[in-house]
Amino acid sequence: MSDRQKEFHAATVEQALDKASTTLSIDRDELSFEVLDRGSTGFLGIGARDARILVELQGETGVPAQDEELPRGSYEEKQQGLPVKEPGGRQQTAEDPHIRTIEAPDDLVIAVDGFVTTLVDLMGFDATVDAYDAGDTIIVDVAMKETGLFIGQKGETIEAVQYLVNVVVYKDHPFVKRIVVDSEGYRQHRVEAIQGMAHRAARRVLREKRPLSLPPMSAAERRVVHLFLKENPDVTTSSSGEGENRKVIISPA
Repeated sequence: MSDRQKEFHAATVEQALDKASTTLSIDRDELSFEVLDRGSTGFLGIGARDARILVELQGETGVPAQDEELPRGSYEEKQQGLPVKEPGGRQQTAEDPHIRTIEAPDDLVIAVDGFVTTLVDLMGFDATVDAYDAGDTIIVDVAMKETGLFIGQKGETIEAVQYLVNVVVYKDHPFVKRIVVDSEGYRQHRVEAIQGMAHRAARRVLREKRPLSLPPMSAAERRVVHLFLKENPDVTTSSSGEGENRKVIISPA
């Protein structure tokens, strides 16, 4: 571990992130980290171990490395672990610019494909599942006629499926990289929709010369807003609220 990295551990990854955020005085949305170990509750308390994360620092200030180090292009999408098109048409992702890329073992990809196939079948969907290593994430593309039902209102169903896949698969395999579940390009469309919302909100903030809050969003969606408006010198962004009610505040610079 270099002097630009700091390890944090707690009962869960979420608690480790909270600890890192508090210790470094950095918003959780802006932390750049690698999950070293998701931890385990053990069996009846036996064999339990803490979750461990490794946070990238900048210099001696404890501030994460800045996102400007990444090339432009599909910038916001790469930051979020969201799909971006390769020249050949297939999708790739980069969950975080500072997480090392490790090739996923074939047995892990097969396990992911098999679990999602079984899961969508139990959900009553007739779907084609394609899991593949996309660099910094494992993408699971689920194609079906009932895409809207699979995605759910505000993406709640597909997010729940994605969470479940990550938890179940990594119970039996060492953690390698995040598993991202997508369907019919939903995640790319969602990024574009959030960027459009942020752009319109920023224009309103400048027109009315007052702060404006966006609807509550997930951490990944809030980060899309932060990154998209980072290039706008006329506004600033911050996060406010707790849990599911956490939202982005856009203010005049």
